[in-house]
Amino acid sequence: MNNFLTKLSRRERLYVLVAAAALLGGGIFYPVFRTTEKYRQSKLEELEDARSLRASYQTMILSADQIRSENSELKKVLSQADGLLFDRTGNDVMMEASITKMLNQMAPDLNLDVSMARSSLRGVPGQMNFTVSGTGRYPEILNFFYQLETHRPLMIVDQFSMSVQGSKGPSSQGSKNPSDQKKKPSSKPKSQRPDELTEPRMKLQMKIHINCRTVVEGGK
Repeated sequence: MNNFLTKLSRRERLYVLVAAAALLGGGIFYPVFRTTEKYRQSKLEELEDARSLRASYQTMILSADQIRSENSELKKVLSQADGLLFDRTGNDVMMEASITKMLNQMAPDLNLDVSMARSSLRGVPGQMNFTVSGTGRYPEILNFFYQLETHRPLMIVDQFSMSVQGSKGPSSQGSKNPSDQKKKPSSKPKSQRPDELTEPRMKLQMKIHINCRTVVEGGK
């Protein structure tokens, strides 16, 4: 090797040394450098993930008190609302029969007709909608509204309408011929005619809904 180098000129020796250094660097140092760079990149990514996770934990810690406060308020609201919800009694048919019986007990003089609306099957979970119709005197209808308002569990009136049904009074009785009325005057004094007036009956139509407790699997 020394004889080979001694035969080369100074410039050729320099070229040989440079080529040897390049080969040495490409075969040894470059793979080591690539491996080191990959390791460094993976550690930087782990560091970035750790920083992101740390920021998330800090946000959770800062909002922990607010979450506890909101959770406490929610529990209070749920405890107060628990008495406003109906208990499920079997399937929808049994619930409809139960509500119908209850409403008729609240207003026995109105001859209520109660039916569950189809929207209950595709509506809000736990909510059941009903249509109610009946006829009666105004005080009876007013008392029915009072019973609905004060009843617990809660029943919500979504819509209602009332209309006066036709009632027979003294003007609808007697002869249809005016000449007959002149020939045959009324034998009753005028002062007694107001007593013959009957209180008109009213027709009531309503849409109401109730909310039932959701059934939790594996417990009550």
